[in-house]
Amino acid sequence: MKKNSKLLFLILVIIVSLPSIIGLLHLGFPSTDDGNWMVIRFSAFFENLRNGQFPVRFLTRLNYGFGYPVADFLYPLFMYLGIPIHILGFSFVNTIKILFALSMIFSSVFSYLWLSKRFDNVSSLVGSAAYTFFPYHLFDLYQRGSLGEVLALSIVPFILWQVERKSLLFTSLGIAFLVLSHNSLALLFMPIIFAYIYFFQKKLIKQNILSFIFGFLISAFFWMPAFYDKQFTVFDNVAVSDFSKYFISFNNWNILGLAFIFLVLESTLFVFRKKDKNVIYVLLLTVFLTFLVLPISKTLWTYLPFTNLIQFPFRIVSVIMLLSSFLISYQLNKTEKKKKLWLTGIYLILIFISAVPFLVPKNYQNYPDSFYSTNQDTTTVKNEYMPKWVKVIPAAMPSEKVTVIKGQGTVENLFANGNKVTFSINALNEAQVQFNTVYFPGWKVKVDGKEVPISYENENGLIRFFINPGRHFINLSFGETPLRILADLVSFVSLIILFLLAIKNRRVFRK
Repeated sequence: MKKNSKLLFLILVIIVSLPSIIGLLHLGFPSTDDGNWMVIRFSAFFENLRNGQFPVRFLTRLNYGFGYPVADFLYPLFMYLGIPIHILGFSFVNTIKILFALSMIFSSVFSYLWLSKRFDNVSSLVGSAAYTFFPYHLFDLYQRGSLGEVLALSIVPFILWQVERKSLLFTSLGIAFLVLSHNSLALLFMPIIFAYIYFFQKKLIKQNILSFIFGFLISAFFWMPAFYDKQFTVFDNVAVSDFSKYFISFNNWNILGLAFIFLVLESTLFVFRKKDKNVIYVLLLTVFLTFLVLPISKTLWTYLPFTNLIQFPFRIVSVIMLLSSFLISYQLNKTEKKKKLWLTGIYLILIFISAVPFLVPKNYQNYPDSFYSTNQDTTTVKNEYMPKWVKVIPAAMPSEKVTVIKGQGTVENLFANGNKVTFSINALNEAQVQFNTVYFPGWKVKVDGKEVPISYENENGLIRFFINPGRHFINLSFGETPLRILADLVSFVSLIILFLLAIKNRRVFRK
């Protein structure tokens, strides 16, 4: 009966979550801050993967066809997850919409499964609804259009559920997926997850530390090159955003919502009365994080590390919504039955009242898939991952892919699929050839099968090389550098070891 009850509540959780994705069922794509970039980047990612680049790092179509290494630095998980969906026949736009919808539904499911490990079904259902319909969650979906963030917000409760299940395998995979889903949110949530383990699963802290280690090792193919290759870009010298403009003020307080305000007031009395130290810490952390998203914390932000990575103070609301769902479930679970019914009703009413202004996108756009699959935007705010040797940002497509800029020569039989370019050239004298793609470590040039030096210290940062007089066969390709190969091996070997450990532990358990 307990299993049947859990299943019925799980079905109810899914049904309750459905209003959050109604805005995605509309024809066209919601007009959001980042949504178009998600589709454009995914279409370019798919193109390079299809052409043989794996892992995908350099998107050759972007930056007006000169290429841009954005996939080497920014959360690739949603693009890998989108590949099988697109292969099944869904358009690029619908693939992204499906990923948004699944992320919202799984946010509900995983938050319920996590909370139900500690609280009763009703309390967990309300906590799950609070998480799913938290105004900022819907704001992320329908106004910011940040698929990486929305995906990450579905993975965090999955990790906490696996922590409660004491699963080394799935906790490790969850940590890896979080790192791959969104850079900034991974940075914000890792300390929160570790703190949760310390306060609520202290007996298994060694196993969970091992999960963190495996999670980081499995995702090494992404974060190791991202950290190392950042030195080749202008990222550290570019202020992507002015954090002082992204606090929560009187004008946008509804990103927090009435349910949250009621929760803080109600919990302040309730939690301290129960004298549960661990939950008091959760409440105090919630209050402190709320302080950080308000303008009064502006001075403190000037001293905080990783400000450039977090970018927007209101991103911290992502953590607040997780803590809020826990506090609501705790409060309802500890409330006596007579009061619990009406308190549940109050929370549900306030949750949905808070959500209403954000449930439907303000506008839609209905562009064909070709608009996205041919778009050459860099898909970043200030071209912050542009290689630092590019002094002049491209403003138009090159007239030709290969140009002889010094000497005389004729290019013949040109074949280009993005990651690999081949052609023949008949040079009348020593010539310098320019391949109209921005250089980034990983590009190699071979002339008649022998690798030759690349010059890229020109104002456009384009690939240049010299050839001797005569007829030559040229091969240009983008691949893994030694460090990236090492990172790939670390990820692969760690994944194998984790699965072997999981199988071994299962056998021991069966004995």
